[in-house]
Amino acid sequence: MHLGNLTLATVVLSAGLAACGSSGSGGAGTMGPPGPSPQAATVAATAQLAFSPNAVTIAPGGTVTFAFGSVGHAVKFDTGTNPPSDITGVNANTSISRTFSSAGTYAFHCTIHPQMTGTITVAASSTTNNPAPPPGYGP
Repeated sequence: MHLGNLTLATVVLSAGLAACGSSGSGGAGTMGPPGPSPQAATVAATAQLAFSPNAVTIAPGGTVTFAFGSVGHAVKFDTGTNPPSDITGVNANTSISRTFSSAGTYAFHCTIHPQMTGTITVAASSTTNNPAPPPGYGP
């Protein structure tokens, strides 16, 4: 009798899990073409001396906003076609945006804390979403 209850519970659980995993599309699970890259992203320069996120993707003509917390930072663009102007000085408790007009990959670092590095990819389409900056940073 106890074994019968266990078997019935297993069947019910298996059926429930199968129903949860169903996509309703016959299991095809195909993905469409990549969507357009976002027009904007925010990169936070944290007190832990890291850019977060340290890699973002935007569309050509898109904007990246660098959100600086209580610790001062500056941004130098190391690579890329026609990079925007560097963010000079010691920037704390402010946000500064830069627009990227040409497709390509732009490496950057903090000139005050050289171990802080990041990458901006400018591409017409993307299959990834940019992660959100940590709480308290960004628009």
